[in-house]
Amino acid sequence: MATKVVSLELTHALPLSIAGAENYACVRLIVMRRGVPIGHVDIDNHYTPVQHEQIVAEVVRYMSTALVEDYEETGQDSLSSDESDKEGYSLLADLKPQPGKSFFLSIVVCTRDRPQDLRNCLKSMRLLEQGRHRLEVIVVDNNPASGQTRAVVDEFPEVRYEVELRPGVAYARNQGLRAAKGDIVAYIDDDVTVPACWPARILAPFADHRVMCVSGLVLPLEMETPSQEFFELYGGLSRGYQPRLFDDNFFNRSRRHVVPTWELGGTANVAIRKAVTRETGMFDETLGPGLPTGVGEDIYMFYRILRFGHLCYYEPAAYVWHKHRREMSALARQLYSYSKGQTSYQLRTLVSDNDKRVIFQFLWDLPSWHVHRIWDIVRGRSKYPLKLVVEEIRGNLMGPYAFYKANKMHRELNGPNSNPITSDLVSIED
Repeated sequence: MATKVVSLELTHALPLSIAGAENYACVRLIVMRRGVPIGHVDIDNHYTPVQHEQIVAEVVRYMSTALVEDYEETGQDSLSSDESDKEGYSLLADLKPQPGKSFFLSIVVCTRDRPQDLRNCLKSMRLLEQGRHRLEVIVVDNNPASGQTRAVVDEFPEVRYEVELRPGVAYARNQGLRAAKGDIVAYIDDDVTVPACWPARILAPFADHRVMCVSGLVLPLEMETPSQEFFELYGGLSRGYQPRLFDDNFFNRSRRHVVPTWELGGTANVAIRKAVTRETGMFDETLGPGLPTGVGEDIYMFYRILRFGHLCYYEPAAYVWHKHRREMSALARQLYSYSKGQTSYQLRTLVSDNDKRVIFQFLWDLPSWHVHRIWDIVRGRSKYPLKLVVEEIRGNLMGPYAFYKANKMHRELNGPNSNPITSDLVSIED
């Protein structure tokens, strides 16, 4: 069973058919309006062709508001338009951006021996539209001994090559932060494809000086295998199609429940104002892929930015395409790591920030969430595999030990008194 992923632009003539749809059980239409994703529509075609009439009917059914607006603006049933406004979206009214603001954007790609993914990512970044902004691309190699990453970067002379010998993506992210010359530092995973319009869109919210972090939408590049479909069923990396502002109200909205900073997204597609790290610290070097904890360095950075009273913004117009893991075994390992990282991240907020909301999370919220999901699966209300839930629970249970082990490893690598959050801040320039 597989799903064909197709991008559909409303302001162009809708296609007469979806090419190759008869080879798929389902078609997912990523609906765009003037180049901005506004939602998706799933068509269960069961290995039959998908024709124009069905496309129109399904899109109208799920995206009727957007369609009506386009009908009114174009006056054409075909929804066609010769105009292409690649920045045709509006920031939330809560922001007060300075018009015409320009930035120096450093794009950091942290990688470890995934040459083909990295090559595809860098090829897409060659097409980025610079506009009024300055851009630089930095690749941080977390395993230079293999030579695989260096060989790829040599194909792109415009890309800067940096090395981080200590294993762990948090170390690599911090090395990229030190090396970056820009005032805004963006992180892109090596398995994403970046649209040409992305720089202007990820930078737009920074025109409000209060915004310190902007995350973007992450769309599935393909859903060809059960693993990729189940990852989307799990929640994927998308955080929806509506922009959101995260502030003190979000951080303090509950005295009992933890701050769900994962709602901002992650470092597959995020940008940070470099100067804020003088206050918040750098990425926590005990959290993240390549370490016992698995993940969490990004959502803890979001936590710190919000804790110090700054604004974060989710901008779905700044989207990228992500290549999900194709094998079920890889997905199981990924979700196990996610769950270890979630527990470890929350332990960090308890240990370093004295955030006692974690206690209720461990004793009630997390167990209740798992029980609810298992109950839905048992009753046939969810197609999500029970064995993946078991992997998640196992990861949650292993989180405390992983957190202990990662902190022990950090002390061994960096000295007994090293701080995993604030190391080397003096070397960062505004």
